[in-house]
Amino acid sequence: MEKEDKYFLIDICGTLYQSNTTFDFIRYFFSEKPWYIRLNGLRKNKLFRFCNTKAFEYLEFDCLRFLLIRHLKGYSKKHLSDMAHIFYNEYLVTVINRPVIDIIEAKRKEGIRLILVSATLDVIAKEVSERLGIPDVFSSHLSYDKQNVCLGRLKIDLLGNKANCLKSSNILEPYYGTITDNYSDLELILKSENSYVVVTDKQYQNKWEYLLKNNRYNHSFVLV
Repeated sequence: MEKEDKYFLIDICGTLYQSNTTFDFIRYFFSEKPWYIRLNGLRKNKLFRFCNTKAFEYLEFDCLRFLLIRHLKGYSKKHLSDMAHIFYNEYLVTVINRPVIDIIEAKRKEGIRLILVSATLDVIAKEVSERLGIPDVFSSHLSYDKQNVCLGRLKIDLLGNKANCLKSSNILEPYYGTITDNYSDLELILKSENSYVVVTDKQYQNKWEYLLKNNRYNHSFVLV
């Protein structure tokens, strides 16, 4: 039986999977398209990367993400959902962070309520939710017209906005726990009694240790 007042928040990108799922989803299906090749070249431009980093740092806006999502315009929600299913089967299963899955399954056995909280696209988050058996999910949502055709923009964006989204759904702090690799999730970690920070090497762990030096709750690191 789930403990309804204990919420364990789970990030998707870089946490459950070694993948930025929105970017990898679009790359997986469109990597040979001329527009993708142009945007991928832009992504490698040092000036663009610098400006995009600053835009995210100060405005919580990812210009490259915005431009990529525009190219989903015209695809039906059904088509995008089918693509997410293929993407999971053929790509995400190959980049699962097994230590993270083990932690989540342990929390499930304890009866903790698991909640996926991710800025990834709704069609991807829904697929992950179904595969992992975690029905509670918060994600960014693509905007669709009355015929469920994608408009190439977001209706809801969780990038940098997870805490507000949870609060509006009456999921209140302090949370039982959070597991994430995102620096942008620092607010959630500082409001969680038990946090797991996913890192890929010691350098990232050192930065996290500095950021969490005044954390009053428990936290530990998961090396993947």
